[in-house]
Amino acid sequence: MRPLRSDHLAAWSRTFAIQGSWNYSTLVGTGIAYAMLPLLRRIQAGDPVRLKESVARSMQPFNGHPYLCAMAVAALGRLEQEETDPQTIEKFRSALRGPLGTVGDRAVWGQWRPISALIGILAFSLGVGPMWCVAIFLVLYNSGHVAVRAWGYLKGWQAGLAVGGLLKRAWIERWAMRLWPFNIVLTGLVAVLLANMVVTQSDVPLSRSVLLVMGAICSLVAFRLPRKGGRAGAVLLALAPLLWLAGGLAG
Repeated sequence: MRPLRSDHLAAWSRTFAIQGSWNYSTLVGTGIAYAMLPLLRRIQAGDPVRLKESVARSMQPFNGHPYLCAMAVAALGRLEQEETDPQTIEKFRSALRGPLGTVGDRAVWGQWRPISALIGILAFSLGVGPMWCVAIFLVLYNSGHVAVRAWGYLKGWQAGLAVGGLLKRAWIERWAMRLWPFNIVLTGLVAVLLANMVVTQSDVPLSRSVLLVMGAICSLVAFRLPRKGGRAGAVLLALAPLLWLAGGLAG
């Protein structure tokens, strides 16, 4: 039987709790089964044996980005509706883990979350109140978060077995690359503004020229050694304002 709109809405809403039963044995597999249950109950209505088998398949180990797991829930539900053989479903599950994790980590953890946080910090450095800055971050980040969940579920149901190819052509992958320069620019802007705030408001005698030289050195090291140097530069930028502030308080 084909799932109703209410079944899809129930399954999608359950993806928000997909990590609620995370464990070392099945990872988010139990959460996947929990989210798929409204779909499976409709698809296997009147056949408790097949329903039990479908739920057991859905509880097998699975891992992926928690937001894009909505795509797996919908795609696997589509395969169950089409009565795809269990071996194909298992192979599909195994093949889907890597792309969902890689694309989600790169787009959400690597780009969208830092950008949302940096915009909130930027607002604070421009004089916006702390609570408003927190609100800006939460609204901005979760607007993208919910949009990714909704898009993933819709496309997963539409694509079914073709969801792997869909991910390669998806906007989320392209935007992850396009947001990277914006992320870097925001990081530099926020670092300069925060350092300027600390320097101008503390009693530590540190001229702007020295600040610029330190920033240039960190940038050159990060450019020459992007992995080790980038991390070292980020640590220095994070610690420098705290050290200046501590020096000002001690003085």
